[in-house]
Amino acid sequence: MADLFNIMKIHVSADKLRARVLVNPGMPVRTSEDIEATARVYYLAPAIAQHACYGDAGEKFQDCMGDTEVAHLLEHLTVELMIETGLAGDISSGRTRGVSEDPRLFDIELSCPDDALTIGALSSAVFMMQWAFVHPDTPAPDVEGTVAALRSLVLSLRGEDDSAGNGADESADGAEDGAPIDTEAPAAAGEPAEGAVFGGAAAGYQG
Repeated sequence: MADLFNIMKIHVSADKLRARVLVNPGMPVRTSEDIEATARVYYLAPAIAQHACYGDAGEKFQDCMGDTEVAHLLEHLTVELMIETGLAGDISSGRTRGVSEDPRLFDIELSCPDDALTIGALSSAVFMMQWAFVHPDTPAPDVEGTVAALRSLVLSLRGEDDSAGNGADESADGAEDGAPIDTEAPAAAGEPAEGAVFGGAAAGYQG
């Protein structure tokens, strides 16, 4: 079965990473096309529901999660993985824009405090969404283990150790203070689908 995404190219600048992402033919472009898969992503990382996201549907990602671009969901999952490592800095941000010549092409821009952290988080998020949308019959990804491994890798590349071992937990506890900001989210096509899990469980999630 085909992959959900193809990462066509990545450009890293001083503080941003830009990835051109293709949603492969035959795969859903919008979350509303596979609400169950979208719910699986939410259950992997429920904090994404409370991300600031200034689109037409509201000010938080939960307001548009039920009907937004699948690439936009990838952006928020990537940002959340970065935050959970405790290595993303005070503010993690991202934005997703469609590419006019192809409705399946999107440009995702992410904060890049560390090349390995941002690329690793994006790669891990792609893998998790591949599971949610294409291979849900296989074991679910280990988000906690992925975050720990990513943190360990980045610290190792920096020549630091993680002897305290609790930086990621502290970051997750303080996520509300350093909430990710999505300054230019795509406009949602409508409200979340009736009965979508995000309108219930996610709506009460306060971090």
